[in-house]
Amino acid sequence: MWFPHLHVASAFSAHYGVARPEELARAAAGQGAEILACTDRDGLYGAVKHVLACQEHGIAPVLGVDLALLREPVQHAGAPGGARPRAGSTPQRGGAVRPGGNPVPARGNGSGPGSGSAGPVRPGSAAARGGRRTAAPRVVGRVVVLATGHDGGSGYAALCRLVSAAHRSHDRAAASPIGLTAAQLARHVHRAARSGEPGLVVLVGPDSDAGRLLARRHYRGAREALNRWRARLPPGALVVETTTHLAPQGEALSTGHAVRLYELGRAADVPVVLSNAVRYAHPGQAVTADVLDAARTLMSLDELAGADRGVLQPNGQGWLKDGPRMERLAHEIVTAARVDRDTPARLLVDTHHLAERCRLDPQGDLGIGTPVIPEASVLGLSGDPDRELARRCYAGLARLHAGEDWDRTVPGLNRESLRERLERELSVISQLGFAGYFLTVGEVSDLMSAMDVRHAARGSGVSSLVVHLLGISPADPLEYDLVFERFLSPLRPNLPDIDIDMESARRHDVYRRIFERFGPRRVTLMSMQNAYRSRGAVRDAGLALGLGPQDVDHVAGQLWRVPGGTLREEISRRPELAPLAQRLRDNRQMDLLVDLTERLDRLPRHISMHPCGVILSDTTLLDRTPVQASGIGLPMSQYDKHDMDPMGLIKLDILGVRMQSTLAHAVAEVARLHPHEALPDLDTMPRDDPDTFRLISSTHTLGCFQIESPGQRELIGTMGPEEFNDLVVDISLFRPGPMQANMVRPYLDARHGWSTPVYPHPDLEEILAETRGVAVYHEQIMRIMDRMTGCGLGRADVWRRLLGSPGEEPVETAFREGARARGYTRAVIDTVWEILHAFGSFGFCKAHGVAFAVPTYQSAWLKTHHPEAFMAGVWEHDPGMYPARLLVGEARRMGIPVLGPDVNRSGEHHRVEAVTPRPGTVVSGDLDAGIPHTQDGAWGIRMSLSAITGISSAEIERLLAGQPYENLAAVRARARPSRRSLQRLATAGALDGLLHGSGTRASRADMVHFLTDRAQLPARGSAGRTGPGQGQLALPLGDVDLTSLPARLPELTPQERVRAEMETMDIEVSAHLMDSHAELVRAYRATRAQDLLGLRSGSEVVVAGVRVSTMTPPMRSGRRVVFISLDDGSGAVDCTFFDEAQAASGEVLFAPTLLLVHGHTRRTGPRGIGIQAVRAWDLSRPETLPDPRTLLGSCPTPSRPPRRDGPARARQPRGQGSGPRATTQQAFGHGAGVR
Repeated sequence: MWFPHLHVASAFSAHYGVARPEELARAAAGQGAEILACTDRDGLYGAVKHVLACQEHGIAPVLGVDLALLREPVQHAGAPGGARPRAGSTPQRGGAVRPGGNPVPARGNGSGPGSGSAGPVRPGSAAARGGRRTAAPRVVGRVVVLATGHDGGSGYAALCRLVSAAHRSHDRAAASPIGLTAAQLARHVHRAARSGEPGLVVLVGPDSDAGRLLARRHYRGAREALNRWRARLPPGALVVETTTHLAPQGEALSTGHAVRLYELGRAADVPVVLSNAVRYAHPGQAVTADVLDAARTLMSLDELAGADRGVLQPNGQGWLKDGPRMERLAHEIVTAARVDRDTPARLLVDTHHLAERCRLDPQGDLGIGTPVIPEASVLGLSGDPDRELARRCYAGLARLHAGEDWDRTVPGLNRESLRERLERELSVISQLGFAGYFLTVGEVSDLMSAMDVRHAARGSGVSSLVVHLLGISPADPLEYDLVFERFLSPLRPNLPDIDIDMESARRHDVYRRIFERFGPRRVTLMSMQNAYRSRGAVRDAGLALGLGPQDVDHVAGQLWRVPGGTLREEISRRPELAPLAQRLRDNRQMDLLVDLTERLDRLPRHISMHPCGVILSDTTLLDRTPVQASGIGLPMSQYDKHDMDPMGLIKLDILGVRMQSTLAHAVAEVARLHPHEALPDLDTMPRDDPDTFRLISSTHTLGCFQIESPGQRELIGTMGPEEFNDLVVDISLFRPGPMQANMVRPYLDARHGWSTPVYPHPDLEEILAETRGVAVYHEQIMRIMDRMTGCGLGRADVWRRLLGSPGEEPVETAFREGARARGYTRAVIDTVWEILHAFGSFGFCKAHGVAFAVPTYQSAWLKTHHPEAFMAGVWEHDPGMYPARLLVGEARRMGIPVLGPDVNRSGEHHRVEAVTPRPGTVVSGDLDAGIPHTQDGAWGIRMSLSAITGISSAEIERLLAGQPYENLAAVRARARPSRRSLQRLATAGALDGLLHGSGTRASRADMVHFLTDRAQLPARGSAGRTGPGQGQLALPLGDVDLTSLPARLPELTPQERVRAEMETMDIEVSAHLMDSHAELVRAYRATRAQDLLGLRSGSEVVVAGVRVSTMTPPMRSGRRVVFISLDDGSGAVDCTFFDEAQAASGEVLFAPTLLLVHGHTRRTGPRGIGIQAVRAWDLSRPETLPDPRTLLGSCPTPSRPPRRDGPARARQPRGQGSGPRATTQQAFGHGAGVR
């Protein structure tokens, strides 16, 4: 007989459940189960995945929530279960394993009595060290609430609103728990009741208020608690849940506790059901649950066991047991109960009966697969949406093509192409019923335009002329020969994605405007599940084992991009982790740490706001998804992006892109500097500027979108882009798939005339000509299929999506038959099919390439024609992969002066400033005044005050509002900075202008000393107090005249200035960090980055610099290659470390900031050169450096430096990885006695 588990936590019960919904459904199906519930803690986080997994395995899903029960606001003294514990009392705690691995008798359970109560904090515990408490003392228990099914979705809707209400009561700042009082819960159940069916069913189980009282043998209090539940809830809404985990008698979750719950329910004539309070799929996962308990409470397992909190599970029995095992448990409970004429069968029948009541119809109850968009009235539509969409598209044609008479001004052929394409797209959209969706996205785009927020579509949506005409995409799909069917066709009727990139700095403003426009009942943000990775898993596993924070931090700090699921294997084979591997061999604690880390890898850890997802719907939205507050205060769905399509939730990907903010900043700066000169519209200007392409081909592309990485600079240096389409090809080729398939070299050879393009058949030359015979784009594959078989582009896209998948075989059959019918030979068909088959793993959408190439060109154009404004935008919004240090060096290389922060001249943002005064040029004073352009003036970039760390945003606002300042006293009086902030302003040089303007001979060092000396004295009126009250300087600076400041200290040396800048801004402005190592670098005869291009390939060199990036992309061969970029002050040096160099360099590969690298040059094109490293050293540790007299010439020049291995697709982690699981299982006391 199968058993319906109705209390099951999935892994999406973060820090509690262990098994994913797919694993649980698979296990249930293997047991022959027909119904399975998912009752995650505090939310429905795994609900959609559970429903889909149940559908896949032929199981009916049940949904519910495991919710905290909060204390009622008013309590009566002495009421059982209602009084607060007396001061100093210690709630029960559970058991654990000692860090050494020896089992300790365990008590309690994660869902047992006390699990929701916070006890006193013991000295030295995680909570005493500033960690989270287990929960607030307001929690008096937990209950499970199930939604009833086959009721048109009313039960599921009530469950969603119940969960949302529980989160509304949660105050994260006050650390209040997520939950409801019994009265609040009862009100929700009553609202859900209709036609005699309650809609929601409350399971009062072992961790409820009544269950906790029974665990302490407060029988009268338990009866009163159950009676209160019965009085509050409508008929049929109350069920008692009994559970035994075979804990020792007298404890929670013992058989005795289960018997008392059973007797309580029978005596009150309340139905009783059996559950197993499932936390994992099989007993082997019990250890992981223990570690999650420790992570949830931020206490070690020893602390939890010693404090007897009842948080830890008593044993490993909380798994998804099969029917026979659950029957035996039912027999144990019923036969031990003092209930006349009761049989175990009744308990099981009641459980099955409740399961049948709550089984859900995915389509009828949840609306699975049915998309819902905002009502037409919300969009201002009173008529046909199809007609309105057509009207707006033709208005877009008039706007883009010379006004209302566009059909006369546009040349005939283009006019007919536009009209035919538009009518075809509108027909498909109408046929699929998607006009309202397009109008909704267009409305959002219009909102952003009205807010003057830069935005542009990306992805396959760029293929649509309708998207272009609605103003969502700046790229004309006809101009770039894009295929609409790649985006949408009648053969692929699912709702398409129209993704939009927008200014990252304005993202939250746009979200709030969308909420205002559509209303909170129709809009919510999307969430994302953040999973454990190696570093986080090590920290939580180390906490569970009670390891010292420093020891755990040391291990975690070494795991840079190390997969947690195969941590043991990675440690054994990575040379930089050799010391850690030795510790594993010598220390059993460390060995256990690795095993626990592998167990945690990729489990959900916490939920957060998705960076770009906005959900739009009609007023039923909150009936279909529970919501909770996001980090910015707006509600977000508890469902992630994978749940959107199944639930019919319309997701708009509105991604905040830093480059869009950079472009907006640069355009605003150009307009401010040159108010009388018209700047071309970046979105509509021609993309054919020769100077821009010269800049791109020069590889001086730091800061430019998509083409600044070492690999991209190498590719564009070899390729030499000359037109916009070249950028599209470049961006499409520089992907893991094309690199893996070795597509780059044939394209480059054909492009430069080193080989002749090869076309499989003359019919395909037109399709492949733009990429020199190499199939790069999805659209090309679709056209090849259509050309050779006549299948149509819509069918071709369906076939393309099956390439490389198990469904490819029928595609091959259909392709071969269709091509033979059109007269193609067997040889041609075989050749083309090889191309199609291989393409499944590496294709790229041309529309996506076009979408990316537009901001690539725009950023390069601005860097070419307005470099100061562009670099100011890059510094302000940090859109690329490199730190500001390298970008400052790039500005210097371009001849742009870098001006440090100044209390009078700096603004809120980095901005351009005239540094060579000319008549009519404003250099200081009113920061809002324009700076007239002078042809022979020089421009620099003034850093903002926010570049100085440690100064609050409120202080910066006051500093800006009080400008200009005539002296230090004015700064203090108007801006009221704290002592520390004023010291940091002085240290960074932001007060130098006041000092020099005062006529004193004192130095910056004198001012810093002056301010620091006074900071040692107590604040006025503090009477010697220290602490939070020290917000102001000790002496009234108005009484101190800077002109009389004694000049006792010399000006800072260049090295001292750099140290001061690094201390206050994390970036050196006045000089480069490597300048202080110049003598050492000269001793090694190091070659500067700017001189490398003059060397032959294979030349032996030494380079030195500051690490600016480290990358380990997956490679075609499967072997790791490390790419390190260094900045030596003259430019970037890209170094490649293959296996032998990694082994020789060891720990130096990832940790040090300053590196000395020995290797050979490797030419990659006319403008491309890098270093194939032999070994690296930490430049900041002179004692480890080699003898400079013997380093050069110490290794032979390779005759053929190996080519860089092309990146491949990232491999998936290998499940839980390897490790001594059985040993760990026994250490945690879960290795035997499975029942």
